[in-house]
Amino acid sequence: MRCFIDALTYDIADDIALALESGAAAIVDLPEFYVYDVSPALELVHCRPEVASSFNGPRGWLDIQAAEALLVASMGNLNAFVSTDGRQGMISVAEINRNATAWTDFAVKLKAAAGEAGFSSDHGGKLLAAVREFSSNVIEHSEKIETGQVLFAAQPGRFEFVVRDRGIGVLESLRKNPKFAKLNDAGSAIELALQEGVSRHVEEPGHGFGFRPVFVGLANVSEYIRFRSGDHCREYFQKPGGSIDAHTKQSSRLNGFCCTVICTPNSV
Repeated sequence: MRCFIDALTYDIADDIALALESGAAAIVDLPEFYVYDVSPALELVHCRPEVASSFNGPRGWLDIQAAEALLVASMGNLNAFVSTDGRQGMISVAEINRNATAWTDFAVKLKAAAGEAGFSSDHGGKLLAAVREFSSNVIEHSEKIETGQVLFAAQPGRFEFVVRDRGIGVLESLRKNPKFAKLNDAGSAIELALQEGVSRHVEEPGHGFGFRPVFVGLANVSEYIRFRSGDHCREYFQKPGGSIDAHTKQSSRLNGFCCTVICTPNSV
């Protein structure tokens, strides 16, 4: 019989993905978890799509609770989705790229969800600007914009958003620049991409990956920021007092790129 453990965290999701990837465990062996933050579950499905078949149900190991509609939408072929309560939503990057009206409608709902979660109009606008910048990053760098998605989930005192794709990833994107042609480590590639002005475009030295808006615009509210590509992850934690703890570590393989930002209005 499965035993109930606790909430699904990034560390647990990564351990599960690594175990499944190596064959050290099977889905039937997994203990039961529930979803609190949606983003670890989104990342786990990105890494190991087969786990989605075991959500909920009599033999389900992951209790996705109120996140079910968003997770299902993220795995389907929908261009856009917003939950009936307005707290969760998803839009494809391809839809953003081809339909300005769809993006405007989605943006209004995202900002409204942030407001309901307790964020000021100013910080809601900065959240929206960061989301838009990241979606532009998918268009410019992924080479597979049809795989890109923007997702958000809000609850009182908490707002998380994810921008992801199944494109070529940060390492291969940087290697398009002859300066980084010999780069062979995804962790180093992520760290480089987070530096202002680093780009795949050799002819545009001041044109980077567009990550700066997260660090500047959301500096007062971002509790946790996570960048994933290839087999590495870089995390940023805001500590009491406002200082930032950052580290890079090896993780389960994720095809493409994924960024998660978790914010709390009382971080101000």
